[in-house]
Amino acid sequence: MRIVDLTMTLKTGAPVFPGDPLPIVRTWTTIREHGYYSNLLVFGEHTGTHVDAPAHFIEDAPTVDEVPIERFMGRGVVIDASSLDGKALINKEFIEAELKKLGVNVGPGWVVLFYTGHDEKAGKPEWFEHPGLDESGARYLAERNVNAVGIDAPSIDHEPFPGHRILLSRGILIYENLTNLRELLGRPGFQFIGLAAEDSERLSESGARHSDT
Repeated sequence: MRIVDLTMTLKTGAPVFPGDPLPIVRTWTTIREHGYYSNLLVFGEHTGTHVDAPAHFIEDAPTVDEVPIERFMGRGVVIDASSLDGKALINKEFIEAELKKLGVNVGPGWVVLFYTGHDEKAGKPEWFEHPGLDESGARYLAERNVNAVGIDAPSIDHEPFPGHRILLSRGILIYENLTNLRELLGRPGFQFIGLAAEDSERLSESGARHSDT
């Protein structure tokens, strides 16, 4: 089985969304001086590759630790949106046409990812000039109740953030700042796993309970 890592490297000064704190990674202890190695990490929760839970935009909605574990994984498909210029809108018609080319009907259990190539522009001014979901595209995916939607850019959409509001209100997770999506083009049906730190703990506990039954 081949595994493709879709996460950006977390390091001091890594590029962030405007207004977010710059991440800091500092050596805290060393093997030579303390007998063990560790780091101090300081960063906002939307730094680098991350997942948006419903509470990010919907008041009193579930936070990442309250989302059902199965939402963080599923059958994946990457839609090639690299031909779209600037802040072009990813609408329903575009998504339908690309899925038809791939012979895929998405629904519950699926994770839909958009390849734009903007992960290669991280830290540059044009990083934020990326395609994003419009209302029709977001509603199309929400109506199919997919598990999650992701993109290799700083945001799944642009102000006034229709994608965030529509998807998160339906409990659909959003992955941003993904990378290496090019490697998954033309390979629909791969297994996507995108667990947050809290969910890795819950998965271990769930597995332990399952093995006892």
